Amino acid sequence: MLILFSLQLISVYLVQSLEKYYLGNYKESFENQARLISAFMAPRFEEGQGWAEDTVRLARELREMHEMEIMVLDNYALIIGTSGNQALIGRRLVRDEITRALAGNSSDYIRYDSINQERRYYLAYPIQGEQSTLGIIYLSGSLESVDTTLNEVKAILLTGAGLALLVSFILGIVLTRTITEPIQDVTKQAHQMASGDFSRNINVHSSDELGRLGESFNYLADRLSDTISEMSTEKSKVEAIINNMSDGIIALDGKGRLIQINPAARLLLDDLQLKIPPVNRSGFSLLRNLIGPEATRSFVRQQNPLTAEITRKSPSCTVQVKLAPFKADMGKLDGTLMVLHDVTRERELTKRQEEFVADVSHELRTPLTTIKSYIDTLLDGASEEPEVRNKFLSVLASETDRMVSMVKDLLSLSQMDNQVHWNKSPIDLLDIAHEAEELVRQKLGSEKPAITLDFTRGLPIVNADRNKIMQVFINLLSNAAKFTPPDGTIRVKASEEDGFVRILVEDTGKGIPPDELPKIFERFYRVEKTRSRDFGGTGLGLSIVRKIVEAHDGEVWVTSEPGFGTKVWFTLPCSREAEVTGS
Repeated sequence: MLILFSLQLISVYLVQSLEKYYLGNYKESFENQARLISAFMAPRFEEGQGWAEDTVRLARELREMHEMEIMVLDNYALIIGTSGNQALIGRRLVRDEITRALAGNSSDYIRYDSINQERRYYLAYPIQGEQSTLGIIYLSGSLESVDTTLNEVKAILLTGAGLALLVSFILGIVLTRTITEPIQDVTKQAHQMASGDFSRNINVHSSDELGRLGESFNYLADRLSDTISEMSTEKSKVEAIINNMSDGIIALDGKGRLIQINPAARLLLDDLQLKIPPVNRSGFSLLRNLIGPEATRSFVRQQNPLTAEITRKSPSCTVQVKLAPFKADMGKLDGTLMVLHDVTRERELTKRQEEFVADVSHELRTPLTTIKSYIDTLLDGASEEPEVRNKFLSVLASETDRMVSMVKDLLSLSQMDNQVHWNKSPIDLLDIAHEAEELVRQKLGSEKPAITLDFTRGLPIVNADRNKIMQVFINLLSNAAKFTPPDGTIRVKASEEDGFVRILVEDTGKGIPPDELPKIFERFYRVEKTRSRDFGGTGLGLSIVRKIVEAHDGEVWVTSEPGFGTKVWFTLPCSREAEVTGS
């Protein structure tokens, strides 16, 4: 197209220049003839002779020599002589160029002759007198020769242009292949890169600009492949970290739309009974439900980190919410990161610690107050009376023993809370039960209820910490003996069930009210506080039992009916060894 446009431009310019040149020569020739005839006719017009015989002969000669028509008009534009059709003599000829010539100016014009199918050139030249225009020499001639010459030139130009275009087309195809094929390779490579495929390289066949472009694309593809691979790896790492975090992660973009939420956050929001919006939908409603509308507006307005805590009673759940803004240039909010941390256990532990300290303080205050008052009484003179002194010292010893027992139980619980490894070994539960029975009998005396052991023959041994299981039996038998009358009975029964040894400690005591059962494993809890203190009870025995049993992958539970006694069950997993106990 560029070559075609250039050839057309050159051709038009050349044709116009040739036409201007030929017309200029043609016009100059006519003007010379008109000037010659005007000089010849001027004296005759002044003498009044007009169109004389010698004038007619001159006009015919010029017509034959130059193939032109000659008319002579007077100063009224009347034809007074012509070298052609004599019938035109006497007629008025009104044309623009004749009108301008009557004003004393030479004028020409080109018209198309429809009869002869050609262009003709017309020249009106004034015959000047001393003071006015005497007449007009009106010449006309055919431009057929000029047009023929121009048409031949146009044909030559058209033929040359066609040949040039053909050669250019052939050369263009050859050159285009050498140029477009590398460009097509680069284009295909760009499309593959856009779709994520960086494996294909461009074949470089030259060292020119296209070759260097291909090498640059190959280098770009390798660098992009490495970069995207690194980014993909880092993204996978980040997603793995986020998805496996125990804390909930929620991310919003600058417009508040949800863009990321991990499984932990979904679980926490389910616990809080909050609706989770779909990804790419507005998450401000979730934010308002978490921290409240006022806190949300304050966070969006100030764009400062914010920490809030949410508590639900049903189900019991406490979640700490931390908000951190993503800030772009000019301080604009570009996104929000929400971290949800389940602090339910921490708050429960804190609450239990506070309750534990309060309970310990309360439990120690009573015996310490008693000891302090008895000591003050003895110091005030009661020590001089033997009976009073012995009675007070007996109470002081009892209270001291109870505090020592309480401290021992607290230390035992503390050790079990922090104990990771247990000294487990295969043990015979029947032997431990017999030993615990003897210890309880010696401690409580002969007036306590009878204790019977009912163990199934062939009972499997268990893999457990002997001392801790001994403590379980002692605590359960001691509790049963304290609340069972002397004429009652205590039975210890053991059997195998589904890979576990199931032990029952049953008494015929007063029993436990139903509303007290859920609390009996709590620390310092006693059903009958006054009677428990009389027997030196601390309220920690069942807490220790549950801690030991659960540490051995077992379970413990209590059933009771007031007036009919209490049943305490616990289980221990059977050992893989084949030894069994006798009955």
